Amino acid sequence: MPVCHIKKGENRREVEEKYLYEIANVLPEFLEERGFTAEITKYTEDGHSELLNEQVRPYYHDSVAFPRSSGYQSLHIIFYDNLARCFTEVQLRTKDMDDFAEIGEANHFGYEKTQEARRSKHDEIPSGECVYFDEAYERLTKLQEIELANVDVNMFKAINNQLINDGCGLFRGRQILPFEHLSRFQNDLID
Repeated sequence: MPVCHIKKGENRREVEEKYLYEIANVLPEFLEERGFTAEITKYTEDGHSELLNEQVRPYYHDSVAFPRSSGYQSLHIIFYDNLARCFTEVQLRTKDMDDFAEIGEANHFGYEKTQEARRSKHDEIPSGECVYFDEAYERLTKLQEIELANVDVNMFKAINNQLINDGCGLFRGRQILPFEHLSRFQNDLID
């Protein structure tokens, strides 16, 4: 939330969390009207904030009210896109929460290293035991080995596999966030 919208005496964090939960409360119905179906979360025992309405609680994993041990905070919800027939995860975070997740102690590169270590445990399912797993693992390995800087297409430019600009805000399937495109008006008031 831009500083110019915080009234004197208000706690910025509390105001932002209040709005975060307000968005979370209307998001399932908003997206349902547009062809998405919210999926019930498997993290039902973790608890929820009182700011999250009773009818939407089954759909959210609330790491805002109950942060992970790393300090990571986010509201996670998964939607099924009835048109594209695929699942999409939405993570709702404030700017501070997102900074902590993306460039702070809980940054995604640390998460990706953990995922890489898990992928390296291919030995747990021996080759040849499941042909579908073997084929998927081979495709994944080939995708990870692509040097994006060497791909000559008119869709994106990459300096290396970490520095990518595709003009759409996608970074290996991850979207940049709306606060990164704050209007000129808001930036003028903040500066």
